[in-house]
Order: sequence, then C-alpha cells, then structure tokens
Amino acid sequence: MRGKELLTSDQRNMFMSIPDDMSDHDIEMYYTFNSEDLEFINKHRRDHNRIGIALQLAVLRYPGWTLFQIKDIPNKILDFVAKQINVSPQDYNQYAKR
Repeated sequence: MRGKELLTSDQRNMFMSIPDDMSDHDIEMYYTFNSEDLEFINKHRRDHNRIGIALQLAVLRYPGWTLFQIKDIPNKILDFVAKQINVSPQDYNQYAKR
C-alpha cells in the first residue's frame, strides 16, 4: 500500500519554483550579494561560471533548492544577478548546458 502524498505534483512544482511576479523589493531582499558572496563568485574566472555560481547561491537562499531542481529562472532575477557581477545574462546559457 502506497503512502498518501503530502503535495500534488502541481503544488510541488509551485513550491520548487521562483514566482515570475516577485516584487523588486523581494528580489533585492533575497538576491542581493554581500561583499563575501561577491568575493567567492569572482574567484571563478569565466563569466558563465560566475553567473552559474551566483545563481546557485541565489536559489539556495530562496526558494531553498539547487539550480538543478529549479526549472526556470525568471528573466528579471537573471538580469538582477548578472548586473551585480558584471556579466551578460546570456552567459547563463553556456553554464546551464553543462
């Protein structure tokens, strides 16, 4: 006999995603890096590695999952993170291919 599921698959997907409609305030609160974060991120030489590491730090904070568990990164968040570390948001495509 199979145990009862706590969440439906739709609920689980919602719980493991980043809302597209996050306010600017929430994005700044959850995804702003401090100087120690930036020092760690900038130890990685290539732009695609820096944005990948930065996004990994970001999604571990909110919603608390790894990049591999998050299906989509909203463009607004990708742009916000990329701007902080001076890389193009498109560099994430190369990181994500790995």
